[in-house]
Amino acid sequence: MKEYTIITINPGSSSTKVGVYRGGQVILDKNVDHDTHEFDHCKTFAEQEPIRTRKIMEILEDADIDLKKVDAVSGRGVGVHSCEGGTYEINETAFLHAQNDVEKIHHPATLGIVIAKKLGDQLGVPSYFVNPMSVDELSDVARMTGVKGIYRPSHGHPLNEKQVAIHHSELQGKRYADCNYVVLHMGGGISIAAHRKGRIVDSTRSGDGQGTISPNRSGDLCIDDILTLMNKRGIDLKEINMLAARKGGLVDLTGTDDVRQVKERIAAGDKWAELCYHAMIYTIIKWTCMMAGALGGQVDGILMTGGLAYDEDLVREVTENVQWIAPVSVYPGSHETEALGAGVERVLSGQETAKTYSGRPVWEGFDYEP
Repeated sequence: MKEYTIITINPGSSSTKVGVYRGGQVILDKNVDHDTHEFDHCKTFAEQEPIRTRKIMEILEDADIDLKKVDAVSGRGVGVHSCEGGTYEINETAFLHAQNDVEKIHHPATLGIVIAKKLGDQLGVPSYFVNPMSVDELSDVARMTGVKGIYRPSHGHPLNEKQVAIHHSELQGKRYADCNYVVLHMGGGISIAAHRKGRIVDSTRSGDGQGTISPNRSGDLCIDDILTLMNKRGIDLKEINMLAARKGGLVDLTGTDDVRQVKERIAAGDKWAELCYHAMIYTIIKWTCMMAGALGGQVDGILMTGGLAYDEDLVREVTENVQWIAPVSVYPGSHETEALGAGVERVLSGQETAKTYSGRPVWEGFDYEP
């Protein structure tokens, strides 16, 4: 099989991750930090694009990447409407939707599609996005709440989760589309999802106040909890949303979202830090079991990934409490560069067919809703 060369683009708040994927391997994975004042004159994230693109080109030049041999460009899929998992060629609709942030993500990650499209056009090669943040494959029953007209969205980490599940399946000599997994993406935010036959049919809602306690997200918040917060702390719904999405979890409980610092306090005898740490792990175990239930107990494997999967104590405690469900495998760290490259490679090599972004959410309600 030909060794395809694919440039990957993954913008962050104050950095841009640039990668090159070739022949099944990540040969470049560079994080470009931006000066804090570099974007001061930019009124929108779209206006940051020329600055980020210039830095990307500098990195590729420094790494001696021959741009004439690049086969495709792959950008992080953020800012587009919900769609099924897979690899999508960036059409004009996807480009405009990401550029205008139709999903109101309010994050520079929306530039992944924008930069990939412009760079691909410049190089004369196709551009793609892979398993976007908005992947929505929820089963009908998983969408439901007990309030008419209110439905659960799909908010997780599909790019990393699906890549780990695909990789694990290949190692087992199986196809992802034939397997059932519970996948734990454990970083600053944690999402735990039920993958059935290649589709994420249920998941915690990372950053929405539903799911595990995380380093910087609150996890489960009931209505009574919200009312108590408003009365006890005197804060409004906007501030409570921040606790759910960015400032809750360990950072609210202990003052830091760095789990290494929490563990240093535990080693020094801090009982509160110890309680908070193990409470987080407890919720990870609980939600893992719930997602196994969503699969009817038919689970081929439990897969742990993300930065927290480097924490041997956490991994051991979770494993000891969930291995009765299925074998546990650990793939620590982020696999997003690999995911962005591998998804495009599967299309270029003919293993998969690129999907077309329609410009409409993949799910817009039940036809039979009264």
